Amino acid sequence: MNKECKFGYHEAISSIVITISIRAFFTSAGRVVEMVGTAGWYMTLISAAVASFLFLFMYLLLKRFPRKNIMQINDIVLGKWAGSILSFILGFFLLIIIAINFREFTEVLKIYVLPDSPPSFIMIIFMLGVVIQTFMGLETIVRYAKFVVYMLLAGYIFVILLSVQNFKPTQLLPILGNGLDKTIINGFLRCSFYGDVIIVGIIALSLQGPQEIKKIGFGSILISGLVASSSLLAFGLVFPYITAQELTSPMYEMASLIDYGGFLKHMDPIFLFLWNFGSFIEVSLLFYCSILVYCHVFRITDYRPVIIPMATLLYSISLIPRGISEVIGKYVEVIRSWGWVIYFVPSIAILIIAAIRKKKGESENA
Repeated sequence: MNKECKFGYHEAISSIVITISIRAFFTSAGRVVEMVGTAGWYMTLISAAVASFLFLFMYLLLKRFPRKNIMQINDIVLGKWAGSILSFILGFFLLIIIAINFREFTEVLKIYVLPDSPPSFIMIIFMLGVVIQTFMGLETIVRYAKFVVYMLLAGYIFVILLSVQNFKPTQLLPILGNGLDKTIINGFLRCSFYGDVIIVGIIALSLQGPQEIKKIGFGSILISGLVASSSLLAFGLVFPYITAQELTSPMYEMASLIDYGGFLKHMDPIFLFLWNFGSFIEVSLLFYCSILVYCHVFRITDYRPVIIPMATLLYSISLIPRGISEVIGKYVEVIRSWGWVIYFVPSIAILIIAAIRKKKGESENA
């Protein structure tokens, strides 16, 4: 790969928070209500706590090998071939994640905004922007994220505050939802929602050392957890339990219900702004990370020639699901429930193997 760029805490945390929390605006919210009922708003906090605990092992691994990313650590601990296989699995998994998220975004956009447009047309237009952004590099992506994060946050808060008129606190009852046991179990399983914090390990060479990695990782999970929880709480206050689980994008529906007279009503255009810009950053960052992993595995020094072939592969994978019902019911659900196996378990295993084999990187002050 080309020489790694360097950027600060705010750029990194802005891009990762957007990448994680944007998913709360899609179909996940309705699925959460279906699983745990009215307890979704604090179930996601359980998921955030579990993800924070699992990220601790990734942080300890990166701290043990300063100035190394997780792909390099895999090679050091497992050897070149085994490490490359593990890194390749991660890179391919990221590509699948991007493809499913990309298709989910496309299908929801088609339902609410562009019903007469074929998914392939929407995806090609969106992919052109992603390819251009990726050609410009990681620094451009994260600085763009830092630029728009404040507008996205302001727009999100604006939509939530304007929705207060439709809040009905009684709709959060029963407070335990479908049962405390189901809430806790699903909270543990769906820690995958925060799995994109693995980006910290992939771009570790661009960050300013273990202490900054620690702040970025835990800070991203905390902020994303608050955003996801507040969004689930808000639409739980607006929609009855039965209605909420049937909605494709509850947050979009909530924004469209805002009505303060002829001057201020139907705030869904603001939501579309959050939706499109947030998804653009999410797909661009994850796409860059998948290319970064691929180039490391195959020892490619310049990532740019890989962008177009990878974009073509991403587009092809995105076309595999036959429709939104298959995207939500099959692919998204499996990733949300079991993605943690790829996101977090390898770091724990590598840390244990490194400790057993007494593998350790150079001191930060060496």
